[in-house]
Amino acid sequence: MSDKQVKTEAWASEWGFLLACIGSAVGIGNIWRFPYIVGENGGGAFLIPFIIIVGSLGFVLMLLEFAIGRRYKSSIVTGLASISKKFKWAGAAIALVAFAMLSYYLVILGWVLSYFISNLGQTFLEFEKFTQSYYPVLAFTAVLILTFIIVRRGITSGIEKFNKIGILFLIGIIIPLMIYGVTLPGSSEGISYFLKPDFSRIGEPQIWSTAFGQAFFSLSLGSGSLLTYGSYLRGKHSLIRSSSIIISANTMISIFAGIMIFSFVFSFGMNPQEGIPLIFEVLPNIFSDINFGFFVGAIFFFLLLIAGLTSAIGLFQVPNASLQDSFNLSNKKSSAIIAIGIFLVGIPSALSYSPIELGLSGVLFLDGMDYVFGTYGITISELIFVVVVTWFVDKKKILENINATSRFNIPQSTISVVKYSSPIVIIAILVSTAIF
Repeated sequence: MSDKQVKTEAWASEWGFLLACIGSAVGIGNIWRFPYIVGENGGGAFLIPFIIIVGSLGFVLMLLEFAIGRRYKSSIVTGLASISKKFKWAGAAIALVAFAMLSYYLVILGWVLSYFISNLGQTFLEFEKFTQSYYPVLAFTAVLILTFIIVRRGITSGIEKFNKIGILFLIGIIIPLMIYGVTLPGSSEGISYFLKPDFSRIGEPQIWSTAFGQAFFSLSLGSGSLLTYGSYLRGKHSLIRSSSIIISANTMISIFAGIMIFSFVFSFGMNPQEGIPLIFEVLPNIFSDINFGFFVGAIFFFLLLIAGLTSAIGLFQVPNASLQDSFNLSNKKSSAIIAIGIFLVGIPSALSYSPIELGLSGVLFLDGMDYVFGTYGITISELIFVVVVTWFVDKKKILENINATSRFNIPQSTISVVKYSSPIVIIAILVSTAIF
């Protein structure tokens, strides 16, 4: 593949672009993090501020990422450098956050792969015994290689093709699993826990702060993946229509996952506030007690695997595209360099839950990476992006890309509101997270 071909890569269809962006947003977090965050924060009362935030600020921030990507047709690094050379560091910082997040995200995805394989082999893994072996390192390596192979094939032949198949598989699996969960005895209590609003809590500042954080996390804002995917847009695509579809699909999949998870958990009297152990300890115990449990478990972990891979591909492409643009490399060379880098940086996370229990100052390396980059890094990245774009790019140029080919136009005042409100909101999220 020549360098010219690299720079002219584009989505083959709007459908492919939409599914890739939905895949980037929908990940393991939608299946396990979203349900328990909702449950811990007032059930349906949490969904109200979450949906308001996703449909307002989240929607506009997604439009901004797509608009900048389509305008400059380049990676996060060269895209922000095109605004001003002094912002090249900002793009590099965002790409670094995506790189760091992927290094430990693939470790967790390796756990998912291992559980999928074990269920296929009709055995149930015990989380502690599994992580106290070196199999997680092998699993991490396997999913890294799989992600690398997909990205190496390019935008249309690799990323777009995989997401077209993967997202349809994901939807085709989650709906039947949700329906199956709803039919279990006691599932109505789980659905009530998940969806019934506790209006006495809706005014709590912490609820709104958590909803903002989950909205950014859920929509993949701040990682640079949406901007990167937007840079491959060609022709007449309505960003407003695309963003509406992506946000709607992402939210519906999250809600389907919540109904499914809590139907299973409450039906078997398990603790719904378990976080990651909910997937790797609680649910396998449930599957072991039901008819065709191996089959149901295999289907569930395959669902997680597909969701995780679609997000991993989006994260991988951020530093990959940045390397291509910055050093004029082909996709094959840049993806190989990124893969090697991810392996070296990811090994400490893969060894965190091993017999070595690798960590720093009493904190396991994987947990530390998630705290630094998954909690703070991605939020700070979005803050940097919003400030650079809304304060240093002509509003008219932004709106030209947002409103192009759309029946409904975003007014200029919207950019002005985001210019001042977003930094305040994001800083409030960071402060709230640090305090609580």
